[in-house]
Amino acid sequence: MKKRHFDMIRGMILENYKSFGKLDLNLQKGGEPKSVVAIYGENGSGKSNIISVFKNLILSFQTLNNQDRLLDFQSNIPKNNLVDKTSLLEVFEDSYMLDTTDDMRVKINFQVNDSDGYYELIFKKVDGKPYLYSEELYYLIKKASGTVFKIKGTKNGPNQIEFSPSLFANTKFRDLAQDMVNRLWGKHSFLAIFNNLIEKSNKEYVESNVSANFLNLIRTFNTVAFRGDDSTGVNTFNGLLPDMIKGTLNKNQSDELITTTSNALNKYLVPLYSDLMEVYYQTERTEEGIHYELFERKRMGGRVLNLPFRLESHGTKELLKLFPLFLNAVNGKTVVIDEIDQGIHDLLVDTLVDNLKDDIEGQLIFTTHDTEVMKELDVSALYVIQIDINGNKKVETLSKNNKRNIAAHNNIQKKYLEGYFAGIPYSSEVDFYDILNDLEV
Repeated sequence: MKKRHFDMIRGMILENYKSFGKLDLNLQKGGEPKSVVAIYGENGSGKSNIISVFKNLILSFQTLNNQDRLLDFQSNIPKNNLVDKTSLLEVFEDSYMLDTTDDMRVKINFQVNDSDGYYELIFKKVDGKPYLYSEELYYLIKKASGTVFKIKGTKNGPNQIEFSPSLFANTKFRDLAQDMVNRLWGKHSFLAIFNNLIEKSNKEYVESNVSANFLNLIRTFNTVAFRGDDSTGVNTFNGLLPDMIKGTLNKNQSDELITTTSNALNKYLVPLYSDLMEVYYQTERTEEGIHYELFERKRMGGRVLNLPFRLESHGTKELLKLFPLFLNAVNGKTVVIDEIDQGIHDLLVDTLVDNLKDDIEGQLIFTTHDTEVMKELDVSALYVIQIDINGNKKVETLSKNNKRNIAAHNNIQKKYLEGYFAGIPYSSEVDFYDILNDLEV
């Protein structure tokens, strides 16, 4: 069988991004990207900020498409339901480190189709307000790597546009792209502008006039899946219901989708719970289509009961939300998850990571407080956010800890909890009785 090309993140460089003054995060081992990365750190250390980099970049690629959709459907959508970001600065709102006038820099190093590259955004401030100063993509152009494009500008728009001579096949398409950059860049990134151009143009026309490597890279970026604290982006599967708890299939959709989803969920959820016998869908056919709702058959109080899944615990619902993200990682996609253990028992997370690690053909990057996971992963996959006395931060893999190399027989979990690698809370006592006395009138 021919070896597949895996598309992964190799690392990131941040400057003045949220709580990170400077960060150089290397996610490679022996020059190759790691397929699993677990990031640890105390509360407030910046774990979610790292995940937000991926989330913001992914969302930034769709701002112009979101703007067009908003204009098309604005009359039918209540204003308080508008959640899609329609400009680059909206996406990166609150990302600029407070009380600094220095540049904010976000650089992602990646590997796609065995070729390395990077994508970089730099923001500056004028009168305290941020603007996009530069955007650059470096990647394989033909047979060699180089600058695919580099755009610089001021708060008023672009003033320097550089395209690789090999990016476009003719000057007409190049002029079209340059015109859109002159009109839209700054409010949107070039990748967002080009995503919009692809969506509006004939597929054959685009493919015949644009570098195949660049188009493949755009598609790869658009398939990165994530879960942050306030949003999720995931690639759907043809055999999986988009809403797995409850919904309606229209008349043009096959009810086979309900069967395939039910079969998949039985293979996923039932092995995780000793009292869960089966999950299934109750359906009702109407003129609108097929209404469905997920149910489970469970042992409770010496009986077997059929219960709607919507009554399940927060943790079990979180497991269901993670399911398509895990499938994305197994299916060769890059997936980033903030707080993978949110509401889920340590041993369940431990089991899932253990089951996943050998099946992943893409990349899974996640943050967690669950130290049980440390037992399942190679020490090189474990990272911890370390903070010095001045609040400066670095993220280091435990296999390259500054103190000394870790012996294979060492209990990594025990050493982490003992503070050997830092990245744990060092707290003083809280006197609740004293607080209560201060509040009494």
